[in-house]
Amino acid sequence: MGVSVASVKVAEDPWYEWLSFRHYGQRRRADFTLKERLGFGAASAVARLCVRVWTDTCRWESDGDRAFRQDLLLCRRNFIFVLWHNRVPAFFAYLDAIARRDPRFRADSIVSASKDGEFLARPIRENGGMVIRGSSSRDAARALRGGVAAASQGASIATVGDGPRGPRYRLKPGCLMLAKATGLPIVPLTWAGSSVAQLHRSWDQLMLPLPFSRLQFRFGEPLTVPQDADARAIARARRELEQRLQALTDWADANTRVSLQIPKPKPGELLKRRPHIDLEGRHFEE
Repeated sequence: MGVSVASVKVAEDPWYEWLSFRHYGQRRRADFTLKERLGFGAASAVARLCVRVWTDTCRWESDGDRAFRQDLLLCRRNFIFVLWHNRVPAFFAYLDAIARRDPRFRADSIVSASKDGEFLARPIRENGGMVIRGSSSRDAARALRGGVAAASQGASIATVGDGPRGPRYRLKPGCLMLAKATGLPIVPLTWAGSSVAQLHRSWDQLMLPLPFSRLQFRFGEPLTVPQDADARAIARARRELEQRLQALTDWADANTRVSLQIPKPKPGELLKRRPHIDLEGRHFEE
């Protein structure tokens, strides 16, 4: 079967290839149905709008190890950033703010290899970021190889500690294996918001900062995994990192105000939550 000259030109067109990568990554357009293409495109547009709203209207503060933050902002060192799944949205807005400030900054994000992962991967690509596909539950080896390759090219890596499916606040070992393979220090982090919306029926109880809110980012002490670490050392590092993340989460919960719950709770509905988090207008079980 012959190939038309027009199709060859399209395939070799750098602009077409760039657009194709932004939309579909390493996959082909034909790998997605029309419904999926429309859904991912609409979700990406909404996500990028939200990131820009959060970046431009929210007030940002950060604290933690000052030397680390200077290394980050001045692009002197690379890191592996780890946070819980329910705090992801504002963090990507934070990365976008740093990248807009300094084009040298690069942080590749590990995103689930499933098609649902496209809801996160596509807006990252369309915002100029890079993604590494894979997770603890699917293509973990692929994610590790991608992370090592990205680190060798001077990128920091962003990943979630409890994976794409949870259970919530239970650390998966993938970030530790990546730290061992790359030599990059792991930086646990979280954020607290003065006014956020919460998807209270999702497995992770995802939190979305509302426009014009105040966001406080807190970075924990970096943790390094030796490249000769054995299974016992990895287990100790996993417990230590999970404890640091839990301590950060306790701080975030104590300083977060949930102003909106999505969907609206039914009369008498009890919602699970961590103790001490500040929620308005409802009764919650401890």
